[in-house]
Amino acid sequence: MEQMPFILRPWVSAYRATPKIHIPGTDVDINFSLRFALFFSILRLTFRYALYSLGWPRGDLNTYFASACLASFCHSSMIVPGLAGVLFSQKYVPSGKLETSPLWYQDATHALMGFCTGYMIYDSIMGYVVETWQPGVGPVLSTDDWSYLAHHILTSLYMISARWNKAGHMSAMILMFIGEFSAPLMNPHLFMEKALEQECCKGLSWLPTLFAYNEQVFSALYLVCRILGSPAAIVYGTYQLLFTKKGRGDVPLWLSISWMPMCWGVQFGSIPWIITCTENLKQGPVLNGGAHGEL
Repeated sequence: MEQMPFILRPWVSAYRATPKIHIPGTDVDINFSLRFALFFSILRLTFRYALYSLGWPRGDLNTYFASACLASFCHSSMIVPGLAGVLFSQKYVPSGKLETSPLWYQDATHALMGFCTGYMIYDSIMGYVVETWQPGVGPVLSTDDWSYLAHHILTSLYMISARWNKAGHMSAMILMFIGEFSAPLMNPHLFMEKALEQECCKGLSWLPTLFAYNEQVFSALYLVCRILGSPAAIVYGTYQLLFTKKGRGDVPLWLSISWMPMCWGVQFGSIPWIITCTENLKQGPVLNGGAHGEL
């Protein structure tokens, strides 16, 4: 039996130790996801009150957003090494069957996809219900909010259906890996962007410089992921799932077709950020959180 990568041991142990609650009609556990949804909710609130104590305004949307960025940073920093451990431990086949892999690999896959599903559940509720709630009206969402909420729902359905089908998980995990790879830099970028606007952070002379360097590195990494990595993975996954005998044999054609809008939608949805990152690199580092120029 292949040896389990060290990076996956905590994931496998945590998944195996969690009592299983299956989604009705399936053998897909949801308890692991619900526990991490609760974990991230508590983490986000903890970050929010920590920011309050540092002088960030109470009840302000910028404070809510900044605390969400910190929680998202924790999510991406935790999941990226685990996804790498899974993806690099087996031959990459987008339609690959889960049950032909070692048990530790199966449990690690369920753990990582369950963890990400938990994050999607938490962010959907906290970000688009709790923090947008207006008394007597309910949640008030912008067009962008609806787009992010749709992304969370469709991504969760992709992961859950791949686990239910016991095949095709790699096609989801490679997109998760590429999509999250730049997030440990993207979230600090978004956080510092808000921090530069706060009165309590005006005395941090090093913050604009850190923001400028981080913005450049993040932009370059994002472009590599979204212009090279993501399209290559989606094109190959589309071909293997839809146009090869193995792909159609491993994953029902109707299910693969239902995954396509999720795959391609995320890529097209990243175009505004691709444009923004391209402009960031063209203009050079940001000075003092505003003007672009040479450092």
